[in-house]
Amino acid sequence: MVRRIRHCTLHVRLAFALLLSVCVSLALIVVTNDQRNFYFHFDETSDISDRIVLFVRTSQNCQSRLKYLLQSWIPTGYDKQKNFYLITDHLQNRTLLNSFRHIIETECPQTHNRYDLCCKTAHEFELYYNIIKNQSNIEWMCRFDDDQYVNLKNLYSFLSQLNSSKMYYIGRTSIKYRLKVSETTRSFTFATYGAGVCFSHTLLAQLRPHTNVESLPNGCVKRGISDDAYIGYLVEILLNISLTSINDLFHSHLEKLDESFRYFALNDLTRLITFGFAWDRYKLEWLPVIHRLIELVNENRAETANYFWLFLRNYEREHPEDLRNKYDDSCISYQILRNQTIESQRKKQSQKAA
Repeated sequence: MVRRIRHCTLHVRLAFALLLSVCVSLALIVVTNDQRNFYFHFDETSDISDRIVLFVRTSQNCQSRLKYLLQSWIPTGYDKQKNFYLITDHLQNRTLLNSFRHIIETECPQTHNRYDLCCKTAHEFELYYNIIKNQSNIEWMCRFDDDQYVNLKNLYSFLSQLNSSKMYYIGRTSIKYRLKVSETTRSFTFATYGAGVCFSHTLLAQLRPHTNVESLPNGCVKRGISDDAYIGYLVEILLNISLTSINDLFHSHLEKLDESFRYFALNDLTRLITFGFAWDRYKLEWLPVIHRLIELVNENRAETANYFWLFLRNYEREHPEDLRNKYDDSCISYQILRNQTIESQRKKQSQKAA
């Protein structure tokens, strides 16, 4: 009888051990699968660069700015620029432009007025629709200006978390109040092009009838609004899609100096997506510096980067540059305007002296 009980107890223990072993195996399988999914997610993040087209807008008068982009966030080498497109009104600095794989000449007017900017914006959309004829895998179109720094790693990581089959209009809210146009009582907001804007392919498909090179510039002029404001009007009023406002990650040159990147900590520099630069506040020469700091962090040298950043940031605060009688020397148009102003002042002084 005792043997039977012991024999029965042994069977129970073996059965329990077998059950426990199965449970542990199942748990390991779940964990392993979770880990596989985790790593697969990051594989997708690295591959998303093939599913995004990036447009950088410049102009004939400001093409000298491009050297700072090539020294920082735009990769050098045609093999690394598959989905990078430079858009300009006219070709000027051909030596510098040879560093870009794709260059689109819009032949839009060179000035900075409403019609001219809307003309360039229309060509950006036209370029996208031409690209997807041969690259049907494109999910996103992001456009930036030539006075911006873009953290590509953060951009790719951010967009990889979104479903591009939904209609997304992503950027930084331009102004605090909402705009109105005369033809409707509804109001709308828009993303400033100065901070960069991204569109999902689903939204771009809906925008197509409204963004051709004829209707878009005319629509801007008719409603008396800028190109980025007109895009906000099309998206929110006509398509009934709201802006996905990411003010914390997208930054433009329009921000005040005391809200600029000079007051950011190193952690801010490494987590944001875009920075804007302006000659009278923070020059384009900062682009390679910011880029190198971010590279140091990515190389697990955050402590070195932090010391370097604190020194630069505090030095700039304590030794502000005297900008009197200076101008934006990265654009020929500003040089011409400054020379005209100086000549006008000289004539006035001569007339007073006479």
